[in-house]
Amino acid sequence: MPIIQTNYSQVSPEQRQEFANNPEVWYKLRKAIEVDGSTIHDISIRGSEMQRMAMGLFESNMKGRLSKKPEIADFLIPSFGIGCRRNTPGPGYLEALAEDNVEFITDAIEELTETGVKLKTGREVPLDALVCATGFNASAPPPFPVYGKAGLPLQTRFNPYPEAYLSLAVDSFPNMFFMLGPNSAIGSGSLTIILEVEGDYIVKCLRKLQKEDYATMEVRPELVADWGAYCDEYFKKTVYTDNCNSWYKSDGGRGERITGLWPGSPLHALEALRAPRWEDFELEPVEGRRSNRLKWLGNGSSITHMPKTDGKEGEYEGDPAWYVEPVFQSLPLAGRPEDDPVFKMRPFSH
Repeated sequence: MPIIQTNYSQVSPEQRQEFANNPEVWYKLRKAIEVDGSTIHDISIRGSEMQRMAMGLFESNMKGRLSKKPEIADFLIPSFGIGCRRNTPGPGYLEALAEDNVEFITDAIEELTETGVKLKTGREVPLDALVCATGFNASAPPPFPVYGKAGLPLQTRFNPYPEAYLSLAVDSFPNMFFMLGPNSAIGSGSLTIILEVEGDYIVKCLRKLQKEDYATMEVRPELVADWGAYCDEYFKKTVYTDNCNSWYKSDGGRGERITGLWPGSPLHALEALRAPRWEDFELEPVEGRRSNRLKWLGNGSSITHMPKTDGKEGEYEGDPAWYVEPVFQSLPLAGRPEDDPVFKMRPFSH
């Protein structure tokens, strides 16, 4: 079965049955889709070979779909790079614009009238219905009030643009974490895995608060500033800063700062978020309680050698000799963990 050639948008009942009955075939399809999404990151780099190829392919495709009215192609084919704004395939849209019963008007609208619209040229166009495809302002703060330290509103903190350390946290708002916050979306690849790793990161922070008697965790303001500087420098080389209106940008899509996207590939985000850097946070202990920063050591015992409360003699909650098991023999206990085969597949970092 030619899984790699499967049209992702049209899956036949026979193919669905094959996926249900054959986990290996289903796995291969999933793997192929994920590899496709994770290996096109270079298309976002201005001047890259992948970007140049995409520009040629997109232009040729659009001209072909507008072949009935080639004169309107110049108005619709953009000069900015592929990906500057979110790609919208819109099957059938270009073909519809080229139909004989469709008039393609490029003049700006001056005002709405009782019967239609009046153009800047003075022409009035009667209409039965007017569809306003204005989109939404993704760079706006939440419409509901959120207050941080000293009553600081999040709307004020996010002025003139939203920002958050690693897309997850902002100073002056302790114990508040974002999912799909500023600079968290991706231009390619799987957004689902990004959400999962964000959730894992937040849970790791909560566990530290719970296990070590900390009341609050707040990212240091200088780290938020450093993150912003890193983002600005990274996006200079990408098509996202080309001259286009995009929800990736601040000021409702018209600003110069990229606030919607992660500064790197999806796999880059997975590595960056795999382990919190506690030194980047201010941690405050519970009031009136002495906080020992080594409280995570517990009571000196390990659950692996604790007898089961409802088990037989010789049964333990864990395995008192787990380190002898073959599965652990290949783990990098010392030396150069980056040389372990596991980390050849997924890079070893912090």
